[in-house]
Amino acid sequence: MIKQKVITVNIYTGEASKGSDRTQEVELNAVNKYLEEGYTVIDRFSSGTNSTYHINITFILQKETE
Repeated sequence: MIKQKVITVNIYTGEASKGSDRTQEVELNAVNKYLEEGYTVIDRFSSGTNSTYHINITFILQKETE
């Protein structure tokens, strides 16, 4: 049996513009939780928003179970 999850995360990147190198590392706790449970990322989609500082990323996760 195959189980799938769809997780959408919203990342705010406004603080990155204040740094000298303009990079920001973001840990996605919701995605990490499912990866630890044995799910794998089989696809991902990103989309902008009405704000310059936000991005939405949707992850399609899959896990085979017995």
